[in-house]
Amino acid sequence: MEAYPPSYVQHNLPLILLSGLGSTPDSDAPFPDRSEPSSNSHLPPVTGERAEQLLQDFRNADGSDWPWNDRPHKSKAGLIGYKLRAVGRRFTLPPRKASPPPRSPVTTPPSSPSADSAPPWILHSPLSPLSPDSPTFPDGVMTPLWVEKHQDRIPSVLISFFDLETDPNRSSLLDNQLKTEINGIKAMINGSGYRTRHVVVFLGHKSVLQAPEIDERLAIIRRATGLDPKTSMFFLPPNTSRVELTSFVTSILSTLQPVCIEYYRDLTKHARRKKGRGYIPPPTAPPTRGTSQTLSSQGWVVRYEYKLGVFAEFRQEMDVAGRHYSFALAELFRSEGIFETTASWSPQWEEARLLADTIALRIIRCLLWNDFPSEAAHSCMQYRDNIKDIVDRRGKGSTNYGWEAWEARWAKIMAEIIQRVELPVFEIVDPVRDADIVEQRENALYAPAEKSVTVEELLPPWQLLHHAGYWLKISAKHAAARRDLAQEIPEEHRTPPGKSPATQVAKRSRTYDTYLCPDPHVENPLPGREGFDHVTDIVETLDQATPEFDARRQQRFVDKLKLDTGLELMRAGRYSEAISYLQPLWEEMSWRTEKWWRLVHETTWALRNCAAQTRDVATVVATEWELLSNVFSPIRDHTYNLVRCLDSFEGLPEQKSTVSLKAEEIQSFQGHAGEPVPVQIAITSAAHLVSAPITLSDLSISLDGSLGRVRVTHRSLDGTPDNTTTSTSQLLEITVHGESALADTGAKLSLVGSADLTLQPGQTKIFAFPVVFREAGNIRATAASLSMETEKFRAECVAKLPKRDTSSRWWIKVQNGARSKRLGRDEATSLKVLPKPPKMEVRLPGLKQHYYTNERVTLDIEISNDEDDATESTLGVQFLGRSETSLAFSWVSSNPNHVPADGDGGPEELPGHDIGRLAPSTKRIETIVFDAPPDPSDYILGIKVLYHILTDRSTPISKTLTAEISFVSPFEANYDFLPRVHPDPWPSLFSIPDSDNNPDERSIADASGITQRWFLTARIVSFANEPLIIENARVLLDNIQGGALCSIVKDPDASKETLEDTLVAANDLTPAGFCIDVRKLTLEDRRPSTLDLSLAITWRRQTPISALRHPEAEVEQPSEAVTTTLAVPRLIVPNVEPRVLCAATPSPTIPGAVHLSYTLENPTMHFLSFTLTMEASEDFAFAGPKSTTLNLAPVSRTSVGYRVLAYGGAGVVDRQGEEMGRGRWMQPVLRVVDAYFNKTLKVLAAGEGVRNVKGGVLVWVGDGM
Repeated sequence: MEAYPPSYVQHNLPLILLSGLGSTPDSDAPFPDRSEPSSNSHLPPVTGERAEQLLQDFRNADGSDWPWNDRPHKSKAGLIGYKLRAVGRRFTLPPRKASPPPRSPVTTPPSSPSADSAPPWILHSPLSPLSPDSPTFPDGVMTPLWVEKHQDRIPSVLISFFDLETDPNRSSLLDNQLKTEINGIKAMINGSGYRTRHVVVFLGHKSVLQAPEIDERLAIIRRATGLDPKTSMFFLPPNTSRVELTSFVTSILSTLQPVCIEYYRDLTKHARRKKGRGYIPPPTAPPTRGTSQTLSSQGWVVRYEYKLGVFAEFRQEMDVAGRHYSFALAELFRSEGIFETTASWSPQWEEARLLADTIALRIIRCLLWNDFPSEAAHSCMQYRDNIKDIVDRRGKGSTNYGWEAWEARWAKIMAEIIQRVELPVFEIVDPVRDADIVEQRENALYAPAEKSVTVEELLPPWQLLHHAGYWLKISAKHAAARRDLAQEIPEEHRTPPGKSPATQVAKRSRTYDTYLCPDPHVENPLPGREGFDHVTDIVETLDQATPEFDARRQQRFVDKLKLDTGLELMRAGRYSEAISYLQPLWEEMSWRTEKWWRLVHETTWALRNCAAQTRDVATVVATEWELLSNVFSPIRDHTYNLVRCLDSFEGLPEQKSTVSLKAEEIQSFQGHAGEPVPVQIAITSAAHLVSAPITLSDLSISLDGSLGRVRVTHRSLDGTPDNTTTSTSQLLEITVHGESALADTGAKLSLVGSADLTLQPGQTKIFAFPVVFREAGNIRATAASLSMETEKFRAECVAKLPKRDTSSRWWIKVQNGARSKRLGRDEATSLKVLPKPPKMEVRLPGLKQHYYTNERVTLDIEISNDEDDATESTLGVQFLGRSETSLAFSWVSSNPNHVPADGDGGPEELPGHDIGRLAPSTKRIETIVFDAPPDPSDYILGIKVLYHILTDRSTPISKTLTAEISFVSPFEANYDFLPRVHPDPWPSLFSIPDSDNNPDERSIADASGITQRWFLTARIVSFANEPLIIENARVLLDNIQGGALCSIVKDPDASKETLEDTLVAANDLTPAGFCIDVRKLTLEDRRPSTLDLSLAITWRRQTPISALRHPEAEVEQPSEAVTTTLAVPRLIVPNVEPRVLCAATPSPTIPGAVHLSYTLENPTMHFLSFTLTMEASEDFAFAGPKSTTLNLAPVSRTSVGYRVLAYGGAGVVDRQGEEMGRGRWMQPVLRVVDAYFNKTLKVLAAGEGVRNVKGGVLVWVGDGM
């Protein structure tokens, strides 16, 4: 867009002037008129670091470089764009009216009455077609100066910045100066006739809190100047941060946004009134030059519609602006419009074309702003067709370089608009690397049609909006056509005008269209003269298009553009630059794999010519090598001889040049390990039949695996039948030998052979030989290397071999040469070498179905040698599980008959546990010992025996065995945690405890708090599938919290033989009881205590794990004891609220009678009163208080007793197990109510024969008590 005036093509934004801010105001070119309104100020500008930062924030908010769209952007901060310019204290505004023209000299006497009767001048805008000094006078439509006036000179808002000093001795004087300055600026604006809003920003030296009089001073200034406190006056306090400054600028611009829009809305109303007045005003003076005609009514319609569109664009109403621009462009192309009524030789013709181009550009911008890409593309092509029709009918035609220059410029403008608009559909995104993401968006090639386009109105592809690279490619195409047409200009038209006859100058002016392009003598200058650089123009356009195609993975277009660029530079004789484009293209182009041979041939031939001009030996040889291929059409008068391709080069250095080439055309075959595998290497010459034979010096195949490479060297066989045969295919059987020295040093083995490597054009030679692979693994031919050495150079061609090749063939020797047949596999360049089958057997005798956690496991591994010869072997063991750490194990001492290796190539070179030498048909047992993990888990046991036969030490053989080992927990348990009544008295509030002991070494007897007794019952269930012997069970204290001490003992009422050497069968339940005393360290501590406990069960197997390596043992050793630890859920011991505990004791004399003891505890620091009520029942009779009241002092307890006699006797109702005998449960209900809080306390079971149920406790009545 640089060919057009900037004011015509730039996006219009509201103009805001910053007056008096900073020390470096922007440049301000004076308007070409002497009567400019200006402001004179005696106050210095605001300077300093804060002023510079504030000015920088305003400049950062300038939207001139923003994308042409209304989408949110981080730099917009929710604002419309602004054009911000910094001016000094003195600035000027353009005049609203033009100066009157000078009057002619007076010819009448001064005393004559007609001397004073001259009519006054009718003045118009300085840029109006009615003003004589206007550049559009008398019939011009528009000038770029009008847009520049509103965009760069007349602001919608003028912001003045002043320092507000707080010196009390000068505050009144300074305020008066400020009022005078502000009123003077407002008077200047009012005198200019413009509706610019004046805004004042005061930069304070103190805040309002530091100087409260600032509010009063600002109010006085506001009243004296008439400033609006909301939209026209702002105050910036001192010591503001950068973030606060940016927020301050954003708030000012946000406040002024409706003010700016209203300013341009007023200008729109003024222009609309002038358009609707229905007549053309008279000019200031009649026209005396040009056509002597004023602007027609159609021209005035275009002018006003254009103004209305520009004002709408200032308001950012792009849809309204687009409609006005469309009306203006339609008026230009009407049958009575400017183009039809103006001669093509007139300057107004080119001015009208310039205006039409910019209006069309603005229409496209408005359409893309409103997200109508297809309409924008259609508008672009429709305007091109319309202007071409006008140029063909009324202009100088479209068959000259001027039209092609316009086509190239118009396509480039379209690309620049697309880039500036930044449509989301054309946004370049990086490829998504995460394969789990399903939805992935590719970079779009074109914008889809709008939703308003129906299926019946489907647009062809060329009417859709493509990305910028598409338009740049079109621009380069027309630029090349322009170059071709310019080269056709006759020599007499290329002479400068000063040296040409007038008739020639007149003829060329009628023939060539020079709209926005140079004259013929500059377009295609004579030799020795400077002119337009077509090559640079085309190359730069192609360079700009290439990244656009590359970002969208249009690789074919990228390669074509690079080829066009290289050909253009080669045509201009810039061979070094052409090589920089053609060399990478030749090396990486995809046309070879796609077999687009015409483009490959064109690229290679162009690169070869450039390399020949720059004496690039390597490139010449490489391109000549490829040009030998018969897939290309032969070039006339070109000699295809690779050996003599450098004969035209003189003065080459004596040292041979080394050339590295790349190709992809060689094949090989496969086989099995340990046995001879047939291998074939086939090489075919695809050179032209007219080319000379090629003699290779070396042929190498690189391999992945145990074999390094296969190398065939040239051996001349002159006079032999093999060398003189005319067959197109020839099968040669060669002998290869390995380089054993390399094998001894640990390097990969290489095979070397020799044969005749001379290839006739179109001939295929096949080299066949057997290979014996000693090691197992995958073998694949990765690359082939062809070497050729002449007197002047040495060339090496490297070909990467594909993993899959469906055209692989196997060659068979016949009488006249060789014939081929297709292989039944696609991977002819790879071979899987299987290891030699092992005959060593590995077993795990005595392996159990599962083992138990924490136990020590002894595992035997039996190795049996079924080989025909003796072996030397090592054994490796590995445990694999879900945990990060593997199981650690140790080896038990080996068999005393162990025979170590003899050292040379023995098992010390093999990793693992040394087994030693095994004779044929012998066995050996190795034992490992390991501790089972503490948690249930599953492991995979991997065992690998690595051995070699003594007669073939170089071939390692392995045998693997995997087994799954499960570790399960032998026991599970559930728990009951119930309170008990501690027999010891509670501590007294009136006794002082002795706390001399170390707090870390206190025992429960040293604590001074309340002691509570609890009973933990653990019911242990065996999940083992075999009987286990439980030796002991105990509860361990892991942690206690809450300021308490704890002691744990077994149930004192249980017998000593409980859980000692108890045989537990599978799924049997074994109870274990433990008495837990918890005592607070201090009496004042009311926090609940938490206990973290573990149940440790010591057990052993009834039958120990047998070890097969001791079968002779007569006395079986007992199993080792194992301790399994089970986690007990966290237990909470409350110590805050009162509670009621119930204990029952059967009567020793009266059957069916029970003594109930209710213990009431008050652990609080308050006096409490309780009401006790025993409810009567038909199931029993009781003796004791029916209802009573108890008072408990703080930290005290008391007991209430009842004797209960069950009706019907004992042992007649229910049976509850052997441990309880015969009897039944009864439910005495004692209600305990807190008299103060009216809260009913729950009765808790606190002994044998009592259990908790809903609604109270049950008491056992029977013989079992």
